[in-house]
Amino acid sequence: MTCPFEVVGMFGTRPGGGSPLAVVHDADGLDDTTLRRMSGLLRTDETVFVLPPTTADATHRVRVFTARGESPHGGHSAVGTAVALVRSRRLAPGRVVQQCGESLLELEADARQATVTAAGPWPSRALEAGPLLDAVGLRERDRAPGSVLAAGFGPLFHLLPVRADAVSAARPDEAAMAEGGLPDVFVFHWDEGSRTATARLFAPGYAIGEDPACASVALALGVWLADRELTSAQGAFRIEQGAELGRPAVLEGTISGGSAGGLTVTVTGQAPRELAGHLAVPAPDPTAA
Repeated sequence: MTCPFEVVGMFGTRPGGGSPLAVVHDADGLDDTTLRRMSGLLRTDETVFVLPPTTADATHRVRVFTARGESPHGGHSAVGTAVALVRSRRLAPGRVVQQCGESLLELEADARQATVTAAGPWPSRALEAGPLLDAVGLRERDRAPGSVLAAGFGPLFHLLPVRADAVSAARPDEAAMAEGGLPDVFVFHWDEGSRTATARLFAPGYAIGEDPACASVALALGVWLADRELTSAQGAFRIEQGAELGRPAVLEGTISGGSAGGLTVTVTGQAPRELAGHLAVPAPDPTAA
């Protein structure tokens, strides 16, 4: 028995860019042990197994695996999954709704790119800069103006604005991050003129040493921008990431809303296909208990 799969580069503008994601189609009927073993064979940071939804409100359901096991969050991989499903004609272009556990996530997708939208109150809290600077080998002089925040729609990411030359100079200390309770640090330089963040994401707490691109963190940056602008926020922003890994990525976002009400953030990106084929379903391990 085999399962069709593909590897896409989320938010890459060409094959070989962006965050690599394996999408395994038609995974219904595979047990948990098989899912874990197939994820290990594919060796991408995340592997998504696509299944029939269990609610009429969803177009598809996913189970997501990393090197540390199953993840309850499908936000990071949603854009790549949606593009792969439309490109393979398993879903029609337009509105799609991903189910991951009990969570539903709505996207607009076609065969080239997808947009994810998050809306709600301003989910953020202020942080001391020192532990984040220590965690990535930077000093107080490397900081740039702007709040240091934990923010996000779902898990909160840790956002650290720095000077332009400090982005490439950052060196994560995974032991310090673990000791400080920091699963991730998003290091970025914000250029107001171009409304562009040059960024890196270190996420060892999610089994990803450094991620070339992440939709969930891009949504969190929208919260940072709204917090920075304080009053009614409106406009576009851009994230350029992945250069240090040789996998350049571009994430295009928008923010709307204000401090008196909810905030809406969108993130759009491409997902070029890098590899496609059929993966043999591993036979049961006779030595397993």
